[in-house]
Amino acid sequence: MKFSISLSAAIVLFAAATSLASPLPQQQRYAKRATSDDWKSKAIYQLLTDRFGRADDSTSNCSNLSNYCGGTYEGITKHLDYISGMGFDAIWISPIPKNSDGGYHGYWATDFYQLNSNFGDESQLKTLIQAAHERGMYVMLDVVANHAGPTSNGYSGYTFGDASLYHPKCTIDYNDQTSIEQCWVADELPDIDTENSDNVAILNDIVSGWVGNYSFDGIRIDTVKHIRKDFWTGYAEAAGVFATGEVFNGDPAYVGPYQKYLPPLINYPMYYALNDVFVSKSKGFSRISEMLGSNRNAFEDTSVLTTFVDNHDNPRFLNSQSDKALFKNALTYVLLGEGIPIVYYGSEQGFSGGADPANREVLWTANYDTSSDLYQFIKTVNSVRMKSNKTVYMDIYVGDNAYAFKHGDALVVLNNYGSGSTNQVSFSVSGKFDSGASLMDIVSNITTTVSSDGTVTFNLKDGLPAIFTSA
Repeated sequence: MKFSISLSAAIVLFAAATSLASPLPQQQRYAKRATSDDWKSKAIYQLLTDRFGRADDSTSNCSNLSNYCGGTYEGITKHLDYISGMGFDAIWISPIPKNSDGGYHGYWATDFYQLNSNFGDESQLKTLIQAAHERGMYVMLDVVANHAGPTSNGYSGYTFGDASLYHPKCTIDYNDQTSIEQCWVADELPDIDTENSDNVAILNDIVSGWVGNYSFDGIRIDTVKHIRKDFWTGYAEAAGVFATGEVFNGDPAYVGPYQKYLPPLINYPMYYALNDVFVSKSKGFSRISEMLGSNRNAFEDTSVLTTFVDNHDNPRFLNSQSDKALFKNALTYVLLGEGIPIVYYGSEQGFSGGADPANREVLWTANYDTSSDLYQFIKTVNSVRMKSNKTVYMDIYVGDNAYAFKHGDALVVLNNYGSGSTNQVSFSVSGKFDSGASLMDIVSNITTTVSSDGTVTFNLKDGLPAIFTSA
C-alpha cells in the first residue's frame, strides 16, 4: 500500500529507510497476509524475546529482571518444538526496534528502523520466522506507535529526532480522553505527535516495512487507547495483517468503540471477569455470562477478540491465587471459550511472579520441562481445540460455582470450587447432545451418559475442569 505524504516526510522516510538492512523488493513486501479468519483457529503463545531462550543454552538465572537477561531470536528458534508440543500454532514476540538503555521488553524504541541487537540480527530473526512457518506456526510482532523510549539528553539517534515531533510533556489525567491520548505514559515516554500527518505517514511506513521485510503474520499493538481512534484504521491497513490492539480497560462500553477502527482487540473486559470468578472467587459464573452479553452489546464481532488470563502487564494468576485447579479452569476457558486464545509463557511451568518485572521471569531455569503437570494439561486441552471446527456455544449452563459450554463436539464444564472438590454437577444439555450419548472426560476420565430428559450428572474430580468427548 502506498501513502501520500509531504515532501518533508518523504525525505525523512528515505533517510530512515536506508538504515534497513537489505530491504526486500517492493513487490515482495505485499504478499498475501493472514486475516482475522485465518487467526480464529490459532492459539497464541506469548513470550518475551529476552526471557524465553538463550542462544548458548545457559540455564543460569537472571540477577536483574529490570534489564536484559540474554534471550534471543536464536534461543526461540531452538525451542519452537517446546511451544508446538503444547499445541500452540502461533507465537507473539517482543517489539524488534533498537531501544533506549534497559529496554529489554522492546517498548522503548529510539530508531524504529534499526533492530535491537540484543535479540539478534536480521538473519536470525528471519530464520526464526521461517522455522515457525515450516511448523505451520504464525508469528505475531508486538508493535508500538504511541511513544518512543525515555531520554534525558534529547533525541539524537531517534527516528523522531526533534522535540517538536512529540506532544508537549504532561501527566495523564485518566478522566480526560484527550489527556490519555496526548500526555506521556508513566510521565517519561515521549508521546509521538500522531496529529502530525508526516509522523503518521512514517509510522505507517514503519509497520508496513516490518511486516513486509520479515513476513510477520500478525501484530499486537501496544497502548491503543493512548492514540486517537481514527489513527488506527490507516495503521492497520498499512500493516495489512491481523492486528489485535491493547485497550487496557475493563469496561466494554469504553473498549468496544475501538473495534470500529481495529476489530481484533484484546479482551480486557473478560480478563477482569475471569479474575473475579477464578482468582478472588468474589463472583459466580453469572459474571462471565453477563460479560459475554455486555461484550456482544459493545463489540461488533466478539469472535475476533483475543482472550487471556495472564500477561506481562499484570501479576500472574498463580501470584494472586495459588490453587492450580482454579488456574486450570481459567486456562480451559481461555483455550476453548469464545475468542482467540493467548497463553503467557511460563504458565505451563507454574510461574507465579507478581507485578512487572517479577512476572517476566526467564523460562530457561525450568529447563523446558515437557513433563510438567501444566505443560501436559495445556497440551491436552489444546488437542480438543485443534480437532474442532471452532464452533463455540457459550452459556449452556450457568451456576454459582459451575459453568458449561460447547466447543466443537466437546462439552466443557468449568468450576471454581477449588482443589479437592468432588461436588456433584447436574444440568441440561438438551438440544446440544443426544439422549443416551456416552461422554468421557479427557482430563480426569470421568464418564457420564446423557439421560432421557437431556441431563448430565457427574461428580467433579479434585476441582478440575471436565472436557467431555464421545466415549
